[in-house]
This record gives sequence, structure tokens and C-alpha cells, in this order.
Amino acid sequence: MKNSKTKLKLFAWLFILTGLPFILISLEALPIDEATIHAPKWVIGICGFIFSLSGVMVLLGEKSPVNNLLGGVLVLSFGLVGGWVALFGDASGFSGGLGILTNDQNVAIARFVFGSGAVLCFAIAVYAIKLQFRPNNNPKE
Repeated sequence: MKNSKTKLKLFAWLFILTGLPFILISLEALPIDEATIHAPKWVIGICGFIFSLSGVMVLLGEKSPVNNLLGGVLVLSFGLVGGWVALFGDASGFSGGLGILTNDQNVAIARFVFGSGAVLCFAIAVYAIKLQFRPNNNPKE
């Protein structure tokens, strides 16, 4: 079933508008109780940016000439958030894990997984951005 252009635009705008409050919080244009924040404001801003950029990409469509660049920036943003969690995330925020391991070992595994995901995101971002600037970068026909 193919979505109509109107539904796609509504979906895109939903994502754009969902991200805006988080961007405004990070810019301190929207007040929030500091006690409820468990990450730096730049991380909150990037999370909002991820939502909004996703909506922009849907509006532009898959044939956009800047698709690779925006995709690279999007995946780079995922990597920044994952990298922050891996390096600076509060250990009490990690849950789950294996019952046979200590909490410290489970936290180390969680940091490794987030860090590995961040490195993978960085590699994908570099590849996507390189695609954008290669000669004869033609969007899909």
C-alpha cells in the first residue's frame, strides 16, 4: 500500500515538530526543571535534531541531491549520542544485563555496546558524506 503525499508530509511534520521542543530546551529557549535532566543540554538538542532532520529528509524525498549528506549527518548524530552514553553515561542509568555478572561488569558491557555502536555510526557517517562529494553523485532515478 503506497502512502499518499499528504500522509507523508503530515508524518514528516510530526517528526519535525516533535524534535523542536528538545532543540528549544537545549538552547534554553524553553524552560525546564534542571533536576529532570540527566544529560547535557547538547545531547538533548542532538536528540531533537535527529527527530527534526528525519522529518526534513522525508519531506525532501529519497531522490534529493543532498540525501547522502543529510543521512551522514543523521547517523553522525546517533553516534554522538551513543558515544556520550558510552563515555559519560551515569552507571545507574544502565539496566538489565546478565545475572551471572556483577553490576560493574554489566555496566562495562553496556558501555562497550554503546561505544561500538557509536564507532559504527561514525564509520557509516564518513561513508555517506564521502558519497555526497564523490564525482557524478546522481540521486536514484
